[in-house]
Amino acid sequence: MSVLLGQASLAIDPFFYTVIAAGAIAGASCGLLGAYIVALRLPFIGVFISHTAMAGTIFAYLFGLNPTVGPVLVSTVAAMSLAGIRPGRSRLDPNVALGILFSLMLGLTFLGIGLTQDSRTEILGLLWGSILFVRGESVVVIGVAALALAAFAMLFNKELKVLLFSRTIASATGVHETFVYALFLGLCGIILAVNLPLVGGLMIFSLITNPAAAAYQICRGHRAVVLASTLFGALSAVGGFIASYYLNLPTGACIVLASALVFALAALYRTLTRRAD
Repeated sequence: MSVLLGQASLAIDPFFYTVIAAGAIAGASCGLLGAYIVALRLPFIGVFISHTAMAGTIFAYLFGLNPTVGPVLVSTVAAMSLAGIRPGRSRLDPNVALGILFSLMLGLTFLGIGLTQDSRTEILGLLWGSILFVRGESVVVIGVAALALAAFAMLFNKELKVLLFSRTIASATGVHETFVYALFLGLCGIILAVNLPLVGGLMIFSLITNPAAAAYQICRGHRAVVLASTLFGALSAVGGFIASYYLNLPTGACIVLASALVFALAALYRTLTRRAD
């Protein structure tokens, strides 16, 4: 109901295009992030970090802390700690470790929801998100985080390529892989935390995985995949928002469906081109 009311007021709100811009930036940054996460073959990282950010946001509300700074700090620290899980040096598979940590954060999330009283409706909104209620300062924060991720990707382009191929080889060739990997994970935490209110903790995973998976279907070469994934992420977020606005549907769910549609079209294109060859 609150989403529908937000849509009705937005029709006469000059902030409309700012909200669209926020959605585009959020989608693009998640798409860029997803290009690397999917290449690492650890998509569960996105699930874990997004739920860490959600738990951080909820407990920030509980303890009266800043609803942006708290989740960013919690998710960044938790994400960077994953750099200590090294393939081949632990009896625990990285995906299994992420599954355990994810269950912990999911438990904390619902514990926090159970403890909230006055702001429970607002807290529950974090599960599905809404770009209808984004504020002006939120756009600035989202934009700065996106620029930081883009700058990191350009500055550490060579290191990231080796890291994506193999952390072991990266270490053997002199790349400070733990440092680069930890920075990358820290940026994951920041990006997901600042975009969480827009897309939702249960929805944001789609913006990480689906655009990147679509890009890998139709593109060859690292640069092409990164650019396509970024574009597909932006299109998914904006397309989902427009659909939710005109069809009076939940925003987060529409973004998920839009990103799934992008992947389906990319997979269909790949199938058709293969048959043509």
